Amino acid sequence: MVAASPALEQYLQEAMANNPALAQANFEVQAERERLEGLRARFYPSLSLQARASVAEGGRTIDFPAGDLLNPVYNTLNAQLAAQGQPPRFPNVSNQSIPLLRPTEQDTRLVVRGPIYEPALDQQVLAQQSAMQAQEAARLQVKEELERDLKAAYWQLAQANARVNILQTSLRTLQENERVNQALYKAGETTLDAPKRAEAERLEVQVALQDAQTQAMLAKEYFNLLRFAPNNAAVELPQGQPSAEDIQAALQSLRPEAPAASAPPALTRLERSLAAQQAQVDASRAAYKPSVGYQIDAGYQGRDYSTGPQTGFAQASVVLSWTLADAGIRSSEVARSAAQLQALQAKTKQANRQLQLAKLQARENLLVSLNSIEARQAQQQAALESLRITTRKRDAGEATQIEFLSAEQAATRAQLGLVSALYQARIDHAVWQYNNRHIPSLGSQEGTQP
Repeated sequence: MVAASPALEQYLQEAMANNPALAQANFEVQAERERLEGLRARFYPSLSLQARASVAEGGRTIDFPAGDLLNPVYNTLNAQLAAQGQPPRFPNVSNQSIPLLRPTEQDTRLVVRGPIYEPALDQQVLAQQSAMQAQEAARLQVKEELERDLKAAYWQLAQANARVNILQTSLRTLQENERVNQALYKAGETTLDAPKRAEAERLEVQVALQDAQTQAMLAKEYFNLLRFAPNNAAVELPQGQPSAEDIQAALQSLRPEAPAASAPPALTRLERSLAAQQAQVDASRAAYKPSVGYQIDAGYQGRDYSTGPQTGFAQASVVLSWTLADAGIRSSEVARSAAQLQALQAKTKQANRQLQLAKLQARENLLVSLNSIEARQAQQQAALESLRITTRKRDAGEATQIEFLSAEQAATRAQLGLVSALYQARIDHAVWQYNNRHIPSLGSQEGTQP
């Protein structure tokens, strides 16, 4: 009854495979990884095709007075030819107006671009690497929280189910006791208060049973929700009453004596977020530096898409970009990133203290639960022995009905107390396993990544 259930391991595997919260965390890690790959790809050249076809009308022109310059000369030459009896050879020329916009034009080219020196990109990659590691720690945190919650929910369900079984047994005993007292009253062997007292006790246990059944139903719903099973899915629970040997074995196995595990994922997530934010601050400061890149263009241009001599071109460029003034945009970005870094540092300190407190509290709660088991065990043994003796006296007519009901109530409460203590120890052990982590002091938090 109190031993670790083999079915629980199977339910854990189902939850890890089906729980939507864990699936969401997995996809978020994948998204951060793809974003990192996208940033790394910016170090490599990119190839693009650019094509433009234009139709223009009107616009500015360049006026060239060809007629005004040449016609007087041509007229003089024609007059000399006429004097010699020869026909005129030189025509009149019109002034020329050349439009700057071609009526039709096309430009088709392949463009290769790439960075040569881009300091902000290096820091952005470092920031994204830390952000991805922070998301991986967040996924691990979701996984461990799911394991903790599933174990606690399983033992809460077992606790509620055991409480239902105990109250059902007590209810049957009280129903029989009420029947006996009704018969004795009708026979004139007891007064009316005896059957009324028996009825009141039965009704009280009946209400407690109804409450226990409701709690068991809700616990089952919550457990199936965590493992993402249908609401009415069956759950295999421990059965039977624990023996003294089982209880002693549980007391030994649940002692908080295991060494602390690796750092808690919540703290690792904050530390990786700190590293990412520090890199983001460096990236904001790198915006003050110039960036250098290259660009190669090759293609065809002209009035139409015909190819031939003088239509193709190629061009290679080195491009320097350096923002000299931006009205404080970069300085504001640096200040904003620095403020976010300080906020994360404060949050990390607070989380450190909270995790230390949670670890201490989980340990103390588990120790109290284990000590409570021993006390509840002694109470149950005493109550069951008292009920056995009182039952024999009642059957022999040596004990009153009130004495029997008091003994039965004490036995039921003792059984409920022991069952509650046994499963509460299991619940507290699951919480302690989650919180039993290596939490460094505030002055030395390096090297805590899992």
